[in-house]
Parts: sequence; C-alpha cells; structure tokens
Amino acid sequence: MSKFSYKLVRGDIELSEAFKVRRQVFVREQGIPEDLVFDGHDREALHIVVKDGERVIGSARVQFFGDNQAKLERMAILKRYRREGVGRKMLLFLSAVLKDKQVQQVIIHAQLEVVPFYKSCGFHETGLPFEEAGIQHIKMRKRL
Repeated sequence: MSKFSYKLVRGDIELSEAFKVRRQVFVREQGIPEDLVFDGHDREALHIVVKDGERVIGSARVQFFGDNQAKLERMAILKRYRREGVGRKMLLFLSAVLKDKQVQQVIIHAQLEVVPFYKSCGFHETGLPFEEAGIQHIKMRKRL
C-alpha cells in the first residue's frame, strides 16, 4: 500500500501538478469547461496537494473570507486513488491548517453524488440543491 503525504503547495511546479489533477478530474472526466475550472481565483487561494511519493494524486484550493470563514473548492483525487481514504485524510489535514489560521467554519458546494462522503466528514447541508457548471450541487458547512 502506498504512503500518501499531504501538504500545502509551495511553488509553481507543485501548483502546476495540482492543476493537472484538477484538469483530469473536472475537465476530462466530468466535462466541465476549462474556463470554469480555472476561474482566475487561484493566485489568492491556498492550495493543498496529496502525493503518492513524488506524484501529485489529489488537490484542492481554499479561499478565505473576512468573517473567519473559508470555502473549500476544486477538491479532486485521481480516479485510481479514490475510496482509499485519501479525501478523508485531506480534509483532516485541511482542518488542522485552517484552525491554525483561526478559521471557524468551512463551506463547500458539494456535488450531490458526494454529499454522503462530506456528511461522514462532519459537513451538514444548508439550503436546496442548485446547478453549478451543469452539475447538481448543494451548499454544505462544517464548524471547526
């Protein structure tokens, strides 16, 4: 079994590798237009990667809001690494990082098919489903 590492992105090379994962999952697998996946907000965001050795196999970004709130976005894991606990551990790592930054609440726009996963990680649905990038989502929150 592989040993995965979870870390904040440091530098353009890791960021480029994170973008490759995002492109594979959202653009190629899900058919989301690239201009929606890469929306111009990456420079002001915090990025996280999961590595299997030196290979980036998962990524996510976080945007911060002034009221001790952060939004988790673009969480993606390459298909062959899903259902191995990578996403759960990524969220645990992220929670520790955000607590250190005084964040009290994390929100996410979760695709409906992965709502059970986020619920199992402590997120709760808020509001009604809505369409984003042609896919049904629902807003979810988690207090840290």
